[in-house]
Amino acid sequence: MILVQRYFFNQLLWPFLTATAAFAGLALLTQSLSNVDLVSGYSETALTFVKVTALALPHLTALLVPIALFVAVLSSLNRLTSDSELVIASAAGMSRFGLLSPVMRLGVYVLIANLAVNLLVQPVAYREMRRSLHTLRSDVAASLVTPGAFSQLGQGVTIYARERDRDGRMQDILIHDSRGQDEASTYSAREGVVVRAGDRSAMVLIDGNLQQIDSAGELYYANFDRYEFDLGEFVGPADAMFFKESDRYLHELLWPSAAEVARTGGPERAWAEAHYRLSGPLYNLAFALIAAACFLAGDHSRMGYGRRVMIAVSAGLALRLAGFAMQSASADDAAMNLAQYLVPIGGMIGALAVIYWPARARPRRPQTNGASA
Repeated sequence: MILVQRYFFNQLLWPFLTATAAFAGLALLTQSLSNVDLVSGYSETALTFVKVTALALPHLTALLVPIALFVAVLSSLNRLTSDSELVIASAAGMSRFGLLSPVMRLGVYVLIANLAVNLLVQPVAYREMRRSLHTLRSDVAASLVTPGAFSQLGQGVTIYARERDRDGRMQDILIHDSRGQDEASTYSAREGVVVRAGDRSAMVLIDGNLQQIDSAGELYYANFDRYEFDLGEFVGPADAMFFKESDRYLHELLWPSAAEVARTGGPERAWAEAHYRLSGPLYNLAFALIAAACFLAGDHSRMGYGRRVMIAVSAGLALRLAGFAMQSASADDAAMNLAQYLVPIGGMIGALAVIYWPARARPRRPQTNGASA
């Protein structure tokens, strides 16, 4: 790049980084709102909440990066045009391709980074997030017991635990069981832990006592070192963990296993996700060219570029909606996967055609003779 192109590239880069950071923050906020139940419903720590929220960020950021690039190119070229820097560069002999080159260079760099996120970072992050969520939802103690509060397990069973550490061990436990028609039992223990073996779940109470009132109204009291309170009535079977299409690597999507094909009823959904991962980054270059077409197509306008910007925004929105429609259609018909590439490529070709479209010939004014008859 020559010096002026390097200057234009820097003027594009910093607004892009700022827009990307803003969209990433917005995505982080949106994702955090959907994960509030991790703290309220499962009594998890803030560290688990932040971890699960951050692991969803690569996919959301990759989805929003083309929009950030679109906004950055629009704002940067608008400022360069307002300051007449593009006009001066063009008048100094720089070709249209020379003006377009920094935009395309940034678009290609972002395309490569987006592709790396789609193929490498997203599967790693989503797999770890899936494992964390499965571990969390399989934690019986977290789902049944709220530390410092009385929790109703079922009809006639109430449990209380003063606190619970990160290992799931609870302190100062009280369980009141009144399911019996003629008797009620109260268990208290110094500590306890929930264990799960196969389909059986139980709370192991350590160093406690049992108080029971029988049908005759007599109190039975006994101490124990270890007692298992059955939780099978309140805990369902453990769910098997499996990776969704968004969690899989590219080769697993292109050649899905027999179990995955049987689970989804066919390989079409896996193929649609694979081609979306490969075609999605193309929208970065398409959006960059559409934004550049506002200011590099045709002649310089002294009346502003508001109308062109509105057309560009509408074209970008229509292009992205068409891409989502093709992705959805590909999940049912594998032949539609080709359209996932054709939509962004068509946007690039259309933008380049507008940029390089010949200027409309202006009518010449009739020349008047200086001499009078």
